Amino acid sequence: METLSRPVGAALAAVTGTVARVRDGRAMHARGVLLRGTLVVAEDEAGAASVPQGRTPVTVRVSLGAGLPRGLPDVVGIAVRWTDDGAPQDVLFASSGRGRLTRFLLVPRRALLGGWLSTLMPLRSPHGPRVLALRPDHDAARGAGTPVLEVLEATPLGAWHRFGAVELHGPEAGSAHDGDDPEVRFDPTGHAPRHLGTYGWEDALRARGYRAARRAGGPAAR
Repeated sequence: METLSRPVGAALAAVTGTVARVRDGRAMHARGVLLRGTLVVAEDEAGAASVPQGRTPVTVRVSLGAGLPRGLPDVVGIAVRWTDDGAPQDVLFASSGRGRLTRFLLVPRRALLGGWLSTLMPLRSPHGPRVLALRPDHDAARGAGTPVLEVLEATPLGAWHRFGAVELHGPEAGSAHDGDDPEVRFDPTGHAPRHLGTYGWEDALRARGYRAARRAGGPAAR
């Protein structure tokens, strides 16, 4: 699969590089907002070995893939970052379905927090390949007074299991105009969490597109 994904990655590089030059910035997910958040994971939950346990501060960026006018369906992106010994640890999610096949497919939505988001590709966990997902937890949000996203995991074709939550707080301190910061970029390959690595075929698929976007529009990815 890795040998097949290299030419695909080259095609993506041409597309994302061109779009970045036209838009003078990020090739995708140009419109977004940086938020403070808290990752909450119980130690005894299955899946907890892959992410920090307890309550961990995170930076969250919520964005639109194409930056279409308000009201039009767009791909929603959510990037989550924590640090491990000072090193950024990034996991990226995009609006998707929840089924055995649709968890790997992009699903445009009108509402930023209107449904499921997944990593789209499996990550390398201590227990084998896992797909991670987020979904709004409206009951918890009412109790907390702030948006809450459930964190779930599944084998590529398996059932979902909830093992944590992300609480979204106010804008990140120091975020620039309109609540975003063009200098904050997320990289799911270069900043893959220590216990949630990526596979070689995923890296080949992403790498060329990200390099082209960096050359055309500045530092890193989303």
